[in-house]
Amino acid sequence: MRLKKHFIVIWILIGIVITILPMAIFLMNLWLLIFLVVFTGLSLFVHYKIQERLFEEIQGVKSGSRIPLSQFKKNIYFSLFIGVIQAFVLYAIGCFLISTSYELEKYQIYACFVGAFQPFVLNFLYHLFYLKQQNEFLKKETKSFHQLSQVTQKKTLQDLMSPHFLFNSLNTAVSIIPDQPEKAIDFVNKLSDLYTFILKNNEKQLIELHEELEIVEKYGFLIQTRFGNHFQIKIDIPSEYNNALIPPLTLQNLVENASKHNAVTRKKPLLLNIGIQGDYFIIINNINPKKTFSNESTNLGLNYIKTRINQFSNLKVHIEQTSECFRVEIPIIYPSTI
Repeated sequence: MRLKKHFIVIWILIGIVITILPMAIFLMNLWLLIFLVVFTGLSLFVHYKIQERLFEEIQGVKSGSRIPLSQFKKNIYFSLFIGVIQAFVLYAIGCFLISTSYELEKYQIYACFVGAFQPFVLNFLYHLFYLKQQNEFLKKETKSFHQLSQVTQKKTLQDLMSPHFLFNSLNTAVSIIPDQPEKAIDFVNKLSDLYTFILKNNEKQLIELHEELEIVEKYGFLIQTRFGNHFQIKIDIPSEYNNALIPPLTLQNLVENASKHNAVTRKKPLLLNIGIQGDYFIIINNINPKKTFSNESTNLGLNYIKTRINQFSNLKVHIEQTSECFRVEIPIIYPSTI
C-alpha cells in the first residue's frame, strides 16, 4: 500500500524544511543554494523509494518469516547509513563553496547535524503516515464488516418472516388445533419467541451460548411439529459452556440449512447433532438430498458465519462434507478472550 498523495506532499514539505531551513544563514551563496536544492531533491527521492521498498517487503508474500524487530533494525541501519553519507556530502559541498574558515566551521556543524538527523525524521514520518493510513483503512474495514453483519441479520429476519415460512408455520398450527390445541398454542408461542429473539438481538455482535441454544430448541420444535419424529435434534453440550459466546443465529442458521437442503421423510429421517470437541462446537447432520431441490446452495449463510467468527477468534470454521454427512466446526469464543 502506497502513501496517499496528501501524505506524500506533507512528507516532502517537512523534508525540505528540516534540510534547508537550518542552512538559511548560508543561502546567500547562490551556488551553495543550488547544490542544497539538488541535494534535497535527490535525498528525498532516495528516501521515499527505499522506504516504499521496505514497506512492500513487509506486506510481501514472504514477509511472514520476518519478525517486526528485524524490520525495525533494518530501518535504523538504513537511517544511520544514509545519515553518514549525507553528512559527508554536505561537508564536501561546504569545503568547495565556502571560502572563509569561520563560516566553513559553522557550516560543517550544521551539515553534520542535518545530514545525520534528517534520515531519522523522514523515517519516523513515513512510519507515522503509513500507520495513520492503515488505521483509516482498518476503520473502513470494521465499518464494512459491521454493515455486512447488519445486512445479513436483517436478511435472516426477512427470510424467516417470508410468506413461505409463515404459510408453512401457520398451516402447521391450523392443522394441529383440532386434535392438539395445547400443542398449537405452544407452537404459536415459540414462533412468537423466535421473532422476538431476532428483533431483540438484531444489532448484537455476540450472545451467550445458552441464549442461542434456547432459540435452536424453539426453532427445532417448529420443524419437529411439522415433520414429526422424522426430524430430530440432539444437543449434548455441558452446562459449563453456557456462558461461551457465539454470533446470534449461528447454530440456528445451520439447523435451518440442514432442514432446507435435505429431505425429511419417514424412510429418510433427518438427524442433527450439536456437541463439543476441544475448542469447537460440532454440528453434524446426515445427508438426504432433496430430489426436487434444483437450486444449488450459494453458501451465503456459511460465508456469513465464517466472517463473523473471524472477527472474534483466531481459529477457523471448518466444513467437511461426505456422501453420508455434513459437518461444521465452529470455534468457541470464550468471554476472557474478548
